[in-house]
Amino acid sequence: MTGGARGYVALVAGVALAGALLAWSLGDRLPPGKASGIALGAALAGVGAVSWIVVADRGRRHPQWFMMLLGLGILGRLVVYGAALIYVALRTAIDPVYLAGSLLGFHVVYMVLEVRFAMKGLRQAGRGASDGSRHVG
Repeated sequence: MTGGARGYVALVAGVALAGALLAWSLGDRLPPGKASGIALGAALAGVGAVSWIVVADRGRRHPQWFMMLLGLGILGRLVVYGAALIYVALRTAIDPVYLAGSLLGFHVVYMVLEVRFAMKGLRQAGRGASDGSRHVG
């Protein structure tokens, strides 16, 4: 993994940890199951974002696999998020509405970071191509 990817992974992990800790600290002010839903949503969305950043970073070395891995990553997120929501709704005391809201909210926050990571990679690739040091085709 490149240094830039490590930085974004650390940032995502920090946001996920901060969200989970905030949820747990508010646990005594929220009804039962709500803080757990927020913390679980922050963690699951964080794992999804980290996996995308790792795939995008690895895709630079194997561009022919990049789109396939990206599509599988999106599908994987949907499956994991859906399975977590179904499991929580049927088998636990965690509030599925708070889990869904947390997944959505943290997913949006992480998407901003993912787009910044992707744009940084595109800018670097563009600079490499403009000076003739990299040929794609």
